[in-house]
Amino acid sequence: MADSKKVLMVFTGGDISTRLSKKALELGVAPYALLDAAGNLGKDFTILEPVSVCSENFTPPMYKVLFDALKQELDKKIYGCVLIAHGTNTMAYTAQLAELLLSGYELPIVFFGSKISPTEPDSDAVANLKAAYALAMQIDKGIYVVGKHADGKIYVHYAAYMMSANRKTDDYASYKNRVAGRISGKKFVPSEDVPVPDECPNAMKNLRALSKLMTLPKEDTILTIDAPVCVNYANFSVARSDYKYVLQRLHYDGTVNTLSEENPFSILYLRNACARYDKQIFVAPIDSKLVPSASTEAILAAKIKPLYDMPFEAAWAYLMLSTWLGKLAKK
Repeated sequence: MADSKKVLMVFTGGDISTRLSKKALELGVAPYALLDAAGNLGKDFTILEPVSVCSENFTPPMYKVLFDALKQELDKKIYGCVLIAHGTNTMAYTAQLAELLLSGYELPIVFFGSKISPTEPDSDAVANLKAAYALAMQIDKGIYVVGKHADGKIYVHYAAYMMSANRKTDDYASYKNRVAGRISGKKFVPSEDVPVPDECPNAMKNLRALSKLMTLPKEDTILTIDAPVCVNYANFSVARSDYKYVLQRLHYDGTVNTLSEENPFSILYLRNACARYDKQIFVAPIDSKLVPSASTEAILAAKIKPLYDMPFEAAWAYLMLSTWLGKLAKK
């Protein structure tokens, strides 16, 4: 199967998409520093750049442009795999959206980024590109993320388990450490005893529904709230019209402040505020197999909706897609 697939190479902006010339767009095929540094990979790459933005600057309309462009290109059915160069800051979020929208295609889609720009010494960009390419040549389908970690090894992650990078090392993480495997030499070595995530059976339906929208609805985003101590929910504007879903991150054990409904530091206070303005509130991550603590039981008793057994980034992607489609999406 090696070296037998036509490659769609997607750039989305950021350091990983650095060009050798500021006039690249005037030259036809843009001379990307990454591809120049990688040399000849032995394939005829088709280049696509639907958006060009640092990953932390992604907005809902940009995601619409990205996935519309991918659908248009993949529906041609001429590619054997897709490589997506993406900034590391928000790659986990985009990969989770891709799992819900692109996993219906019978081909491998592999995300990769770099901690250091491809024009800088000791950059990991080329190694990550070559690893993504090697993985794509060896698997039949699925959405993955590859990246070189601080230990010098290149790991492979399932997009469905993908979590944001570690703040100290910039290494990617997988939910419950369910790492798909690693690239050794040019070979994909799967991890033992790591369950393959269930495919999203409605991915094609979700993608078609999104592509039919001329514009996103005015409720184009969700309110996400982190879980440090002493979050005062009275400071949040739950009356805003640009979101209808609220996602609260829980602590590692599925808890958050559940003092009285009158206490503005309690999620029960937030629940009541959301009810007044017809907002739905969800919580994640939460493990369905753990014995719930008193705080978790209070959350469930208050009819706050848990999104079980998924990382926070997956919960975010599910609610974002649901927002765009106007109802809770089918996973």
